[in-house]
Amino acid sequence: MAAARIPKARAVTVRRAGPEDAPAIAAIHVIAWHETYTGLLPDTMISALTVEVRQAWWAQLLSKPPATRGGAAYLAELGGRPVGFGTCNAQRSDVQAAAGFDGEISSLYVLRAAQKQGVGRALMARMAMRLQTAAYRAAGLWVLRENAAGRRFYEQCGGTRLDGDAGLRVQGRFTEVAYGWRELATLMALAPDPGPRRTTPPRTRERGG
Repeated sequence: MAAARIPKARAVTVRRAGPEDAPAIAAIHVIAWHETYTGLLPDTMISALTVEVRQAWWAQLLSKPPATRGGAAYLAELGGRPVGFGTCNAQRSDVQAAAGFDGEISSLYVLRAAQKQGVGRALMARMAMRLQTAAYRAAGLWVLRENAAGRRFYEQCGGTRLDGDAGLRVQGRFTEVAYGWRELATLMALAPDPGPRRTTPPRTRERGG
């Protein structure tokens, strides 16, 4: 699958995703899936994920989201072009919940051409804000053990590799490891800097002659 070309040095915007975003999210999902997991997962598993299948799935999910406190999907754009998405919700892993990670970052995908431009960090920050607003205290997530780039990103975002049963999950032939954030503020601090505010200089009063 051809990689998308994304212009550099564009402002990152993150917004709540709706049903109308299903085609864009499905396309990102499939492209990022191929970019991330080729060589890590069987080719048959990678090729089974198609835009048509994902679009139908996302359309249903975004039209009738599950009734979970704090659950939401977000779409990230660079210069108005969709380049990534993420989802958050209540923690679904019993072992992570028992360890105190009551919120979950359940997915995060960013097109490779848009990486290293603050897109993933902006999505993580926005989802952390959502979880905090919904009264969650912490967040955890799972990532494929062999996904070195993904693990490095979460570590750069301040995530801690979890130990014991809360930190390892075997799914058939694949093993996932867990990262967690005890303080959602750590993730919220990743939000893009809006930059200095423009101020209008005071007007000089003219003196009468």
